[in-house]
Amino acid sequence: MKLIHALALGAGLAAAPAAHAQTLTVETGTPSGLTTLAMQVIATYGDLDLQINSGQTLTRACLKAGQGDIDVAICPPPAMSAMANGVGPYKDVSDSAKEAHGNLRGLFAFSAGFFHPIVKADSGIESWDDTFGTRIFTGPPAGAANNQSQAIIRAASGMEPGEDYEAVNLGWGAGLQAFQDGQFEVFMRPAPIGVSVIEQLGPIRLLGLSEEARESEAWKNYTAQESRFAGTIPAGTYSNAVNEEDVTVAEYSMQAGVHADMDEETAYQLTKQFWENLDAAKADIKVLAGINPEQPFIGMNLPLHPGAIRYYKEIGVEIPDARM
Repeated sequence: MKLIHALALGAGLAAAPAAHAQTLTVETGTPSGLTTLAMQVIATYGDLDLQINSGQTLTRACLKAGQGDIDVAICPPPAMSAMANGVGPYKDVSDSAKEAHGNLRGLFAFSAGFFHPIVKADSGIESWDDTFGTRIFTGPPAGAANNQSQAIIRAASGMEPGEDYEAVNLGWGAGLQAFQDGQFEVFMRPAPIGVSVIEQLGPIRLLGLSEEARESEAWKNYTAQESRFAGTIPAGTYSNAVNEEDVTVAEYSMQAGVHADMDEETAYQLTKQFWENLDAAKADIKVLAGINPEQPFIGMNLPLHPGAIRYYKEIGVEIPDARM
């Protein structure tokens, strides 16, 4: 696949035409996470006017984008099948969710980070075998991260929530404070590598996926979706982590979704300005380093918007049939 260079097309970006001169509303996840930082690439380095509302539950954000209530949402690929079938976090709005899913189109996808299984260094917990009977934060109750965390725990340890451990569900900010206050033992925190919030937790240990766990049926089921795979957090990434070796954890991707009725030029500019400003943004924001321009569709499971298709064709990127 052709590399998307920041300066691939001309000396700079053209001014945004009147067709998309309005302020575009965007909903993203945690302020320090890549779901937010990815959109700031456009807001800070491009010339589109974005109003980014971070700290949102992404499953709800995708519903709102599909209903036309907001312009852009960062959508977890695993939530899209639930949305299409009106189940899981969408069971109470089943018909609306199905209709909204049919209206969603993708712009780009990116590796958004890793599930960091965190324990305090002095907790006595050194591996997943030591977590039976503990309290584990798995994410907000209505978010896709909750189900993903439980699936990762199942693969890593064979444990089931409510039977082998107590699943704790809070918002991200409340969960961070609760971990610092000792209200649970294990903190499943999705975040890009090197995010500063993890270094603010005091001495910690990261719990890795063993080779045996990665060969389990539970892990195979979890990684059956393209947006889920194993990744590595190198030793020394976090100054407060006591791990002396690389840690294998679950990596995940995200995708930017918009309504099918968004005008083509706006969708084109959103896609173009993300990729063509990424290099400049990486120089200032180190956690963007994990976004690979050679993988613009990593884990994507939405059909592309015609405006995005136009951009990728313009620069010679091969588009998979499934994204058409």
